[in-house]
This record gives sequence, C-alpha cells and structure tokens, in this order.
Amino acid sequence: MDRRLKRIKVMFNATNAFLIQTMLFFANNTSYNETEVLTAKPDVKTNTLYQLQKGEDIGVRCYPDFGCYSINFPWTDKSRPVSHFPDSPEKIKPKFCLYTRKNRKNCQQLIHSDPQSLYMSNLVATNWVYFIVHGFLEGGDRPWMQRLTSELLIRSDANVIVIDWGNGSSPPYTQAVANIRLVGKVTAMLIKSMSLHVGIKPEFCHIIGHSLGAQMGGYVGNELKLEHNLTLGRITGLDPAMPHFRNTAPIVRLDPTDAIFVDVIHSDTTPFVQGGLGMKEPVGHLDFYPNGGEDQPGCNESIIKYIHLEKGSFYKGVKKMLGCDHLRSHEYFIESINTRCNFLAVECDTWENFVQGNCFSCQSNQPNGTVCAHIGLTSVQSVHTSLLQDWQKTERTHVKLFTITGSGHPYCRALYRVTTVISNSTASIEHGGEIGIFSIQVLGVDGRTEAINIYREQHFKPGSIHKQVIAGSSVGYITSAVIHWKHRTTFNFLTWRLKPATLYLKYVHIDSLEEGQTIYLHPVEEIIISGNAVKLQSPTRA
Repeated sequence: MDRRLKRIKVMFNATNAFLIQTMLFFANNTSYNETEVLTAKPDVKTNTLYQLQKGEDIGVRCYPDFGCYSINFPWTDKSRPVSHFPDSPEKIKPKFCLYTRKNRKNCQQLIHSDPQSLYMSNLVATNWVYFIVHGFLEGGDRPWMQRLTSELLIRSDANVIVIDWGNGSSPPYTQAVANIRLVGKVTAMLIKSMSLHVGIKPEFCHIIGHSLGAQMGGYVGNELKLEHNLTLGRITGLDPAMPHFRNTAPIVRLDPTDAIFVDVIHSDTTPFVQGGLGMKEPVGHLDFYPNGGEDQPGCNESIIKYIHLEKGSFYKGVKKMLGCDHLRSHEYFIESINTRCNFLAVECDTWENFVQGNCFSCQSNQPNGTVCAHIGLTSVQSVHTSLLQDWQKTERTHVKLFTITGSGHPYCRALYRVTTVISNSTASIEHGGEIGIFSIQVLGVDGRTEAINIYREQHFKPGSIHKQVIAGSSVGYITSAVIHWKHRTTFNFLTWRLKPATLYLKYVHIDSLEEGQTIYLHPVEEIIISGNAVKLQSPTRA
C-alpha cells in the first residue's frame, strides 16, 4: 500500500502543479464558472511572445488614479510567453486590514484615498509596520496569516496589515500574475498616504509575502521609489513564485533594489516540471536555502497522512501534500519570530559544500567576510546592527546561506560539524578498514541530541578523514559524545564476517556553530565493535 501511495506522490509531483491546484480549486469552489476563469474575456487583450516577435504593439491599459500597465517587453518574453493586463481595481478590490495589540482579532480597514480611515485607526507612527501578503488561490483569511499576525504582536507593539487580494488570486495563474502589479500599486499608494497623513516612515515598513505575494512586494518597493521618491525598508520573500518570474528582468520580479534590505527563504526550488513552485535563483541581499532549498524534511509523507491531518478532506489533503515544500517557507518564518533558538544559516556557494563541512565559519563583521545569519525576522540584525546605515552602504547581494531543519515543529536546529578520523596505527593498517555506517549523539551542558546518522555507508579506510555538517537540538557547550558504528551484513558474501566486525577509530572533533566551539573527543580504546555504543571524551576530561 505504501509503495502505491509513493508512486501516486511521484505522479503528482511530476505533473504541472498549478494545473492540479486549479482543478482542485474548481472541485472546492462551485461558484466559479470554468469558462470565465480559464479564458480571457473578449474585452481583455492578451499579449503573447508570438505577437511580440511579429512586432505588434498591444499598448497599455490605464485605470484612473491607478496608473497604466504595459504588457510589451519585458512583461512578455520567453519566460512569460502569455501576459495579461491587470483586472480592474473594482474587480480585485484589495482589502487592507490593520491589527494591533488594541485590536488583535478585529479588522480595521485602511483605505489609501480616505485619510479618515487612517486617523480613526489604531495606527501608531512610531511602531514598525508589517504587511502580510498571500499568494495564488488564497485570501486574507488563511490560518498561516493569522498565526503570523499573532506572533508579530506577541513580539512587539506593531502595526500589522494583512493584504487580502483574494478577488484577484483565482485562476488562471497568468491573470493572477498580472493582478499583483495593481495590488502592488495600491499598496504603495497606501504607504504614501500613511506617510503623509499619519507620519509612518516607509523605511520602517516591512512586507512579508509568500509566493506571488513575495513578487508583489517587489512591485511595492519599485513603485515607491519611482513614483513617490520613497524607500521601502524591507521585503521578506517567502519562496517567491517561480513560474513567469524565472530569468526575467529585475523590474518584473523581486530584486535587491526594491528595498533597503531584501531577504528570501527558498523552500521549493525543485524544477517546475517536477512540481517545484519557488525560485531557485537568488533575488535578495540574503537568500536562505534551508535543506538545500528543495525537499523539506517531513514533506514526503503519504497522501493518507495529509488527508488525516486535514480531518478527512481529500481536497485539503492533496493540496497540502502538493504544496508542503512551498508552504514551509512561511512556517520557518513564523517560528523564527519568538523562538529562543538561533536558527543559524551559513554562507556557502553550494548545498553540497555546506553539507560536506567546507563552509562553517562566521565572519559577518569583516568586510566581505563569510556571513552567518538567522533565518526569519531577525536575519538583518544578525548581520548588521543598523538596518538603515550598514545595508545602505553594502554592495553585497545574492548571498546564499544554507541550514538544516527538523521535519516538524520546532524546525530550528543547532548545527554541528563532525569530523571523524580513522586510525592509521599499525593494527588499523593490518586490519584494512571496514564497511559500515556511523551515528552520533552530541552531549553538552544543556542536554543531548538524538542519535544522528553521519556519512553514507562506505568503506572506512585506515587514516581516512570524514567530515559532515549535521543538525540536532541545542546542547550548549559540548562536553562529550556517543558514537555508534555498525557493519551491515547483506546477501553479498563479501560482507559476511565470522566474528563481530571491528573498526579502529582515532578521534572525532566536533565544531559547534552556535557556541563557536571546537572539541576533540577520543575513545578509550581505538578498536570499536559493530553495534556497540562508544563514549567519546576530551583527553582533559578522561
């Protein structure tokens, strides 16, 4: 049964994910007319790459008070061969709901053209302003947006504004892509109005957007800069949508120039044909790739489990399964707001080099030094103490950082680099090494990790050195470790042993990124027996 379910999951992932989500959308929403949402209305012009290559000029569409929108290049190119004009403001009707500690649950609607809605609200000019933006097929009532709002208000007395553009996020996807341009325009107009009438500083406005909402944040920053001569403080892109944004011009997608500081969490960068929905290319100042940015731990469960988690709903279960990696980005961000865990990530050129332990130092305070940063809300503070001073001066962009998370909440883990040295003693050389697999448990003053598998199963030769970054619970200052090595017998007669398999271990040294500590640990005896747990201690503690 499990094997069949796994094949179903692979089939889903290998199918166009947006088409599947659209079909599920229709199955769960009977109020939509399929013909209307899948085809453009006769009065809505659509540009295609074919028309563009023929030299046709579709022109622009203008909405009074909301500007004009072109769908010529770069809005139509090889990466987005079909482009639409945004729907009218009357159709999209984006709604801006303010929540503060005085009204944690009750929406105070803000209207950019109505200063009275600002005066009568609980807006506090000296507090940070957070805008939360959803993506395709969603609305402002999503549970993750409610949890994010709650966590932000627990952390500080802030202004949290939830943007609901659900009237414009319906299929077809290409129309939703077009609609975020207008939503970005209206959001910029609201920030301008808040600045003019209430004294809100745009530099202290932070847009947190998921998927298409992340791309929309870029439009807000660009609009403020070009049309209002204002600078947006920060944009956090939570797995920015990839379809129709990959390899496009900076004006079309999220870009470091859209705000003083742009940080991005990439959690679903698998190729689109395999079900990936997020951008792989770095588009911020800091670009975080938890678990390499592709397959997130805990997202490979059977469809039955997802349906069970959604209380028997097939629609919600399948949707959650398909979008699990994509949704993890906002789960990581939400956890980061009030966690005591550091949630550290390390700058590295590739995921492979990070896992192999080739990038495991923090030099954030040095010019162009290796960056270590916290994923989530405090990412900028972990790099520079002053958002407005230091990041305006830096020229560094597209800094790629990697970390490892857990498979469930809490996702944050401490990072350790484990280096194992196989003995090159005479006895070890005569023995010739052995095939097996290692696991380790790290012990410290604050507790111990679970047993964590390290290295792939292989032949451990005398004198060989093996290095890997692992993630586990935070143990504080490391005091010792327990290592476990096991030789596995298979049908291959070369793995058969007449007596328990052994291996000669010289020492293990562990680096703790969180503590900035390196400790060398030794077994009491070099020889270790397959299946036995071996206590490792520092020579000074032995």
